[in-house]
Amino acid sequence: MQYMKTISHTLQELEVVLNLWAYAGEDGYIVRLAGKAYVLEGNDKLKLSLLRSLAATDWLASQWEKVPTNFTLSGPDGQDMTGVAHASMLSEPTSHAHLFGSLMEKLAEGLPEQMRCFKGYYVPFKLELPQEPLTVTTVVMEYEDGRLEPMVGNR
Repeated sequence: MQYMKTISHTLQELEVVLNLWAYAGEDGYIVRLAGKAYVLEGNDKLKLSLLRSLAATDWLASQWEKVPTNFTLSGPDGQDMTGVAHASMLSEPTSHAHLFGSLMEKLAEGLPEQMRCFKGYYVPFKLELPQEPLTVTTVVMEYEDGRLEPMVGNR
């Protein structure tokens, strides 16, 4: 068997980054969220480009969860709807952070512990999610006919 030659790759500018998804109905109501953490290297432009590329499909491989119950909206009939957010909140930084906050904490907790050999001993280490992580948020439209379509930004 013939093997390709390999070269060493020194990791540079590593960062834990996130893709976040909000599932919105045609009425703009969001009742579930999803997210996925990645470790990427390079400058922010490169990382964002890769995140946008992955946003189109990786929502299909991400666990979703309900919108936190502390979110309440008034429905068209005037009744309060618990565990519901609106897509208009996604453009507001404070609301966005509040909406995805618990999910981002879970993603940070889920980062696996790694091991490295240092002076003959294995030492554990774990990458951390930055205080203000680089993220791409994508709305996945849920249509009445069953279609799910991610609305991926092209910036």
